[in-house]
Amino acid sequence: MTVHSVPLKGWVRTKRGINALELHIMSLRYDLDGALEAGQHGLAWWAGQNVLTAAVELSLAEAGVELPAQEDPVERACAALDALRRTNPELAGAAWELWLRPQPPDAEIRRGLDETLAFVEHRLGLPWVVSRQQAVLRWAAGTSVLRAVAKQLGMAASEDWYVGASDTPDLDWYGEIVATLEAENRR
Repeated sequence: MTVHSVPLKGWVRTKRGINALELHIMSLRYDLDGALEAGQHGLAWWAGQNVLTAAVELSLAEAGVELPAQEDPVERACAALDALRRTNPELAGAAWELWLRPQPPDAEIRRGLDETLAFVEHRLGLPWVVSRQQAVLRWAAGTSVLRAVAKQLGMAASEDWYVGASDTPDLDWYGEIVATLEAENRR
């Protein structure tokens, strides 16, 4: 969906929803990586299943398919996968198979998660999801664009929008995120 395909304020609303999903995926990547590092295989599996759900939601949102808000993770997955079934039954079938798999034994957990991430990367077309750093950069870039457009429309001044207290340009904010990721890489 582009700025030119829908009225601008509608685009901002849609982009804000997409940005929220990107933030959710980013936080799940931290959960997934941290759980694997800590040997918490159950939490890692849970995070991987939620990455799958959020990736399906994101691919649908990017295609203009709106989903009802769901708090419960199972209801959220069912709603997303059902919507995917209506748009692409074959893809939905493959996603359901991944989502319904039981957690593998600890020795096979990484292989199972890699299969899920490969599906997200190749079948859903979201390659940035497989890397925590790429997920952070994707969310940050989306936030930067969203904030810039919202500011131009006079929408960013409301309390529902994140705008830093200073008048520093978005590039400083985005640059700080990139610098943090680079420092994390050096560790």
